[in-house]
Amino acid sequence: MAEKRIAVVRFSALGDVALLWPVLRQVAESYPDYKITFFTRPAFLEHLPDHPGIEKVGLDVDTSYASPVSLFLFWWGWLRGTYPEAWVDAHAHVRTQTGTWLAARFGARVGKLKKHRALRKAFLAKKVEQLPAMQVNYADAFAQAGFPIVWPVALPSTSRPSSDTLLVAPFAAHESKRWPLESAYALVVWWQELGGKAILMGHFSEIDQWNGPDIEFARPDQEASLWEKAAVAVVTDSANQHLAALHGTPSVTLWMGTAPEAGFVPAHSGGQEHVQPSGISCSPCSIYGTSRCSRGDFACRQLPLNQIQKAIAKVARTDLPLHAL
Repeated sequence: MAEKRIAVVRFSALGDVALLWPVLRQVAESYPDYKITFFTRPAFLEHLPDHPGIEKVGLDVDTSYASPVSLFLFWWGWLRGTYPEAWVDAHAHVRTQTGTWLAARFGARVGKLKKHRALRKAFLAKKVEQLPAMQVNYADAFAQAGFPIVWPVALPSTSRPSSDTLLVAPFAAHESKRWPLESAYALVVWWQELGGKAILMGHFSEIDQWNGPDIEFARPDQEASLWEKAAVAVVTDSANQHLAALHGTPSVTLWMGTAPEAGFVPAHSGGQEHVQPSGISCSPCSIYGTSRCSRGDFACRQLPLNQIQKAIAKVARTDLPLHAL
């Protein structure tokens, strides 16, 4: 008898894939008779935990399957050989449209991510205060395909040993979400003066920009263990926010040109604090981030250091003397 299967596809970005993962896990645990096949970029696979109910498949849509024809032929062959009962398009992108169209013709029940574009415009125009959480949108797509789940879920608190390690991740793809390195330098100096160790998270090209205090750099093969052992991570609204949540790492998220009310806060079991700018009427200026600033000075990125320190003190699992704040 053929294995009952749900196909799910999301190719970018890493933060969105990590945000989707807990919803996938909840579906797998709610429907144990089904196998989930999750299609994403190969580079993202190493960041995702293993789960017995989820098969992770890397599709190189940048080279091998960059052509719409080659991707169409792959979907055709896979669907013809598998006949999944459901297909969830968790991306709603041109790269996923052909697969979604084909899946419906192969008899799969289809669910598709709703991006709420009109609501997002209203949010940026300050006419709406809160957007639906992205993880709720993902859950709605599964419900549309016939697999409703309970969401949000209450995640149990993770048990973590005390640590003296601070992870610092100031980088992001868009300038409005990058924390100024001078501010990161000051935070690292403060943590080191308390007796702690700081580790910088980022790509090699980003790490090369660091000209501050001596700090360790995370190698790609170290990242998973660092997330697991750190006392706290200071992250921007980027992939690192979602990787911290996946690992239950206590974290402080810095929101600058974006805002948690836009719906991209992950379910977190390790404790999470948010730091946002105040008194800046144009913030947030975008949903995903931008490299333009209408003021010309990116004032939203000038977050008070003491505010970040106090947020760290609320969530960090450490014996360092943070009580003095």
